This record gives sequence, C-alpha cells and structure tokens, in this order.
Amino acid sequence: MKKYALPLLIPPLAMLLSCSAKNDDKVLARVGGEKITEAQLQEKLGDISPSYREFLDTPAGRRQFLEVLINERLILLAAKKSGVASSDGYRGQVREMEKDLKDKLAQFKDYLLTKLWVEALKEKELMTTDEELTAYFAESPNEIVIDHLMYPTYEEAEAVLKRVKSGADFSRLARDRAGEKGLMTGSGRMPPMMKGEFIPELEDMAFKMKVGEVQGIVKTKFGHHLIKKISQTRKARAPETEDRVRRILEKKKFDAHMEKLQAELEVEVLDEDYK
Repeated sequence: MKKYALPLLIPPLAMLLSCSAKNDDKVLARVGGEKITEAQLQEKLGDISPSYREFLDTPAGRRQFLEVLINERLILLAAKKSGVASSDGYRGQVREMEKDLKDKLAQFKDYLLTKLWVEALKEKELMTTDEELTAYFAESPNEIVIDHLMYPTYEEAEAVLKRVKSGADFSRLARDRAGEKGLMTGSGRMPPMMKGEFIPELEDMAFKMKVGEVQGIVKTKFGHHLIKKISQTRKARAPETEDRVRRILEKKKFDAHMEKLQAELEVEVLDEDYK
C-alpha cells in the first residue's frame, strides 16, 4: 500500500471506530470480517481540524485518511485478540468508566426531570395574569434603596445600634462591614428593590420607613439586622418592570408551592446546627 506523508492529528480510537457500517453504505475496505464504509469515513472527516480539510478533500488525502482508518481498525482487532481485554488494568478502568457513566446518567436524569417539572409548573401554577400585575402595581409601586448591616449575635448588632444613635455614620459602617476581609457579612448598600425582592421579615418594615430612618434589631435565620432607608421612588409600569414583577410573583408562588411540598412530605431538619 502506497504511503503518504499526512500531518494528521489522529482522533482517539473510540471516536474513529464508534460507527458501525450501514448495509446500504458503499464499502471502501475490509479489515478481517469488518467493513469500513463511505459513511464512516465522511463522519470521521467531520472530526478533523478544518486546517487539514483542503488536503483531505483531494484523492491523495482521502486515500491517506482511509489508511488511517484501516490501521486503527487493525490495532483494535489485534488488541481484542490479545490478553489485554482480560487484564486487571483493562477491566479495572472499564469498571471505573462504567460507574462514572452510570453516575452521570443518574445526575442527568435527575436534572432533566427537575427542569421539565419546573417548566411545567411555570406554565400552570406559577403563571402570572395581567390582573395580578395590575394588583401588584396598585399595592406596591415603589422601589427602595437601603443600607444594611447584619451580625451573627444580638449583642453585636445592639452595640452598633448604640453607636449609630450616638452619631456614627450608618452608611459608612455598612460600607466598612461589607469590605471586611474573610467575612460573608451580607452588609452594605443593597441593589434597588421592589416589594418581594428582600428578606420577608425586613421587607414590610423597610417599605414603611421614612427616607433616612434607621430601624432594627430584627432577627432572621440569617442573623441580626439593622437597616437605613436611603431612597424611595415610584416605578412606572413599563415592559421591563412588568417582567421584573412577573419574576417576583412567580417566586412568591414557587415559595408557597415549596412550603406545601414540605408539609406534605414532612421535611424535618435533625441537626441543631442547621435549624
């Protein structure tokens, strides 16, 4: 067989030999009792870098590529006849791959099932009507900005509140707290929020406060909170705001649905450190 110098990056065996021959394919070569077909060659050509395709489109390039396929098939057949397939190394790696693929398939099935369930939920239970949008804008048209301080203990929050009452700058304390290295403080200036976008225990209080007012201490599952209201503006009903409100209402319905599921399935946190 004539040889050609082809600067070809040969794909792995598994990719070159993954396709079985179709009965109606044009047979280009036989290796032992196995066929290499035109369809297999064309599919494998698709795996090759475009920089080599100009050469592979020539008669010489196609012959060279067929030789690559023949050599790969010879190697595989020889390997099958050898004792490698019964070796501990081969069997061990195959078992590891089978377990990995099994785990990945299980993860994918869970992901797909969850994704399709949520999509179906959005089309039914979570669907927001125009009437619900109108009611939201009538009841909660405002957007607020707050500075937020959060501490793990009541005593820490109380000490800071006393400093604020004595004249300390709340906003500066929030900026400094947000910048503390190595801590996930949850403090600082919060992004502009509409009703339904903040911690529920703080939300009613925040929207009722006057601009410039400081309130706290409020305990939640996250910690002990102090807030200062920076601004309040009325949001006009526009397409982008409607999309935002739809997400707020969708989340509210989703949270309610999850609470219902927890009650039905009797969820219980057993470790005291996680309650």
